[in-house]
Amino acid sequence: MDYKIALFFHVVSMAAWFGGLSVMAVWLRKAIANHEAGISMSKSLEFVHNLNIRMMVPTAALVLIAGLYMLIGQGGSGGQTWLLIKERFGSLFLLVYIIGFPIFGGKIFKQAKAATDANTMASLVKRYIMVLNVTLLILAFIILTATIKF
Repeated sequence: MDYKIALFFHVVSMAAWFGGLSVMAVWLRKAIANHEAGISMSKSLEFVHNLNIRMMVPTAALVLIAGLYMLIGQGGSGGQTWLLIKERFGSLFLLVYIIGFPIFGGKIFKQAKAATDANTMASLVKRYIMVLNVTLLILAFIILTATIKF
């Protein structure tokens, strides 16, 4: 029973994390497009970065904790390729995201606050979007690997 509860938290957290990152990437693209209409890219980046720190990082931590709980409860990967990919690559990626993304996002946010030129700010926001998209691509690969179970 506890395995199924952990699986529920793992899947729901992964879905929330993937969906949240997708929404943030779209939001920032709209912020670049709507900058001339008076919507500040800096404020949008601040909102997205705070959302990432306050919601996405804890959600990623919950994905990691539930996944490790299920893995320990199962007794390891058992030589299955898909589980090895999730266990090693997925766990490493989650740790890098939880530790690295807040630091990287904070640096970009500080640079964007100091930027006075709209083009400079747009390039910083695009860099943040690129990292979000790479994160989504890696998550999609991990989800595909776990779904196909090759």
